[in-house]
Amino acid sequence: MSSMCGTTAPTRQLKSDMSTDRQSQIRRTPTLSQPGWRRNLKIHAIRIFIVGGFFLLWEVASGRWIEAFLISSPSKIWKAFLQAFQSGELINNTWVTFQEIGIGFPIGALTGIWTGYIFGRSKALADIFEPIIIALYGVPRTALAPLFIVWLGIGIWSKVGVVFILVFFLNFFNTYAGMKQLDQEFVDLARLMGANRWRLSFRVILPAVSPYIITGFKTSIPFSVIGAITGEFIAATEGLGYYIRAAAGVFRTADVFVGIAVLMFIVILMNKVADLIERRVLRWQTQTESVQVQG
Repeated sequence: MSSMCGTTAPTRQLKSDMSTDRQSQIRRTPTLSQPGWRRNLKIHAIRIFIVGGFFLLWEVASGRWIEAFLISSPSKIWKAFLQAFQSGELINNTWVTFQEIGIGFPIGALTGIWTGYIFGRSKALADIFEPIIIALYGVPRTALAPLFIVWLGIGIWSKVGVVFILVFFLNFFNTYAGMKQLDQEFVDLARLMGANRWRLSFRVILPAVSPYIITGFKTSIPFSVIGAITGEFIAATEGLGYYIRAAAGVFRTADVFVGIAVLMFIVILMNKVADLIERRVLRWQTQTESVQVQG
């Protein structure tokens, strides 16, 4: 009887300690997730304050501290945007650039991912072609733009070629690096469990290297825009690059900033789509917003 009482007391004490820890954890949980909507509201408020302050300072500085034709002003840029939009000139040029990116980016990304995957699976192909690809990668891709224009003309396809080259290499090297870092034990274990070639590729290898693939995918977004605009700068009769170059040639600074603003919007839109894809593909991965290091 005494032994039962002796064992019951520590058990009760243990349960009491566990319940106390659970209650304290529950009380602490709101503080850990407290940022929530308040944190988002604070971030948006700070962001609006910074951007609004920048535009206000820009408006004040234009024509007072800096010549207006050099930096224009937000009010003039807005008027130029409305005029270009209403005339249809901005819409037509934006559509041409969007077509160049919309064709070249997915083809370059998918080809780069597939090539990196194949090279990662075949050591013979990697040994043969890796030095060649590295040599081609060493050539400035923008320097190939005139060559693409000679081959494909001054239409959209020469710009699609430049976009393709820029996007291909970034996705290839990121995927290939992920394949080289793949743990062989995962593959061996899947084979022991009877996984066929299809399941091995789509259930083991690609999910394991997906963080590298997504990194290359997101990194190549701004480079696709750079490729399209570079091609349009060299030779084009339409597109945002042509629009910016023509405006700069006659010192229409406001129109230049309009073109730049539209390009920024395209990059932001593509990044939002990439974020949605990332959350979908990497939903199994724990996301860390920030790393706190205590000294």
